Amino acid sequence: MQIAQQQQGDFLVLTLEGELDAVTTPTFEAICDKLLEAGTRYVVLDLAGVSFISSAGLRSILILAKKLRPVQGELRFARMQAVVTEVFVLCGFDALFSTFPDVASAIVR
Repeated sequence: MQIAQQQQGDFLVLTLEGELDAVTTPTFEAICDKLLEAGTRYVVLDLAGVSFISSAGLRSILILAKKLRPVQGELRFARMQAVVTEVFVLCGFDALFSTFPDVASAIVR
């Protein structure tokens, strides 16, 4: 998995490429922890390049959201592929998180 970072207004956009699974989630979680320690509060995950997400990936997303809550942060999602959207819907994540068709929409407060 590759993760690129770009600050856009109040939001830090993390662009993920590859699979978010048991192998890659430790790296994802470590990067997120460092960003939160540095004061990041608003995050957009750009998932256009994510072709697969496992239960471990879903768990990592929940952990990130839980860590953002005490600092009044927010986690949003942009450009999800159909397979990832399907997993989100099946797991009820679509009721928990805001999803957007593009990053530009996701960073509007």
